[in-house]
Amino acid sequence: MRSEFKRLLFSVTSAIAIATLPTITQANPVNARITTAFGALQGKMLGVMSGTATLGQGPGFASQFDVSAGGTKDYGFYAGTGRMGFRTQDYNYFGVVGSAAQINGGAGSLGYVGAEAQAHFENLTVDGLIGVQMIDDVGSVMGGATASYFASENARFYAGYRYLRDNHIYAMGMEFKPDTETANGMTMFADLRSEKLENASVMAGVRFSFAGMQTLVEESRGTFVNNSYLLDALLPD
Repeated sequence: MRSEFKRLLFSVTSAIAIATLPTITQANPVNARITTAFGALQGKMLGVMSGTATLGQGPGFASQFDVSAGGTKDYGFYAGTGRMGFRTQDYNYFGVVGSAAQINGGAGSLGYVGAEAQAHFENLTVDGLIGVQMIDDVGSVMGGATASYFASENARFYAGYRYLRDNHIYAMGMEFKPDTETANGMTMFADLRSEKLENASVMAGVRFSFAGMQTLVEESRGTFVNNSYLLDALLPD
C-alpha cells in the first residue's frame, strides 16, 4: 500500500514539473542555489546537502525544484520537492507544492501535497502551507506558518510552527548575507526545530546562490521559496 502512495506522490511532483516546461521555452531565467549544512539530531551528527533550481523570477509564473540528501551515523535520507505558482507585482506568492522524503530511520518516510502562500508587510514576511500527508498517515492534515523579520536587507530572523504527523513542531532561526562583493551569493544560516526537548534538531550551514548580485530580501521574496519541512520530518514520530 505504501509503495502505491509513493508512486502517486512522485506522479504529482512529475506533473508539476511537466506543467512548468512552457517556462523554459519562454526563455525565463534559471536560477540555482546549493546548500550545505551540519548539525545534530537527538545528539547525533547530522549532515544535509541540497540543490535548488527556479524557473521564472519576479511577477508572473514561477516554479522551483529542490533535491536534498543527507544522514546521521545511523541512517540516510533523501527528498524531492516541486512547486509552481504565481508572484504578484509586489512579490506576494501563491502556488501548489508536492514533496516526498525517504527516511531510512525511526522518523519514517513522509510526503505531502498542498498549497502555499507568501505575503509581505514592509520588513515582515509571512509564509503559510496547508496540505494533506501522503505515504505515511495518508489523508492527515499538515501545514504550518513562518514569520520572518528582516532587520536589514541582508539579515533575517524567523520563527514558525508546523503541524506534522499529529505533532506540534516549533522552528526558529536566522540568515545573514555578508554585504561585500567577494561574498556575493553566499548566505550563512542557523536553524532549530523542536517537538520537545528530547526531540530536536539544530543546524548551521552555508548557501551559495547563482542568482546574481541580490540582497537577502530580493532572494527571499522574488527568487527562491524557502518553505522546507525536511528537518521537521526527521524528528521521530
